[in-house]
Amino acid sequence: MNTPSPSRKLGRRIRTLREAADLTTEALAETAAVAVERLAAFEAGTADADYRALLRIARALGRPVADLLSAVEEDDDDARGEA
Repeated sequence: MNTPSPSRKLGRRIRTLREAADLTTEALAETAAVAVERLAAFEAGTADADYRALLRIARALGRPVADLLSAVEEDDDDARGEA
């Protein structure tokens, strides 16, 4: 079974929340003070986001950081049989 990496799961979660907030990548990047290219790489799962970037992205989305990490944590719990 080919399970997506944590970076890919996190990226999907960021994209889902951004789209739910009706924001473009550019608008979120500007609000979060993150380079557009960097945000795009986070969403694609090709770059790991540091804590400061996650905090700024979460704040720009009006969400707690835990909401960004929930997809990664839920899948980890499922893999360990804790769900």
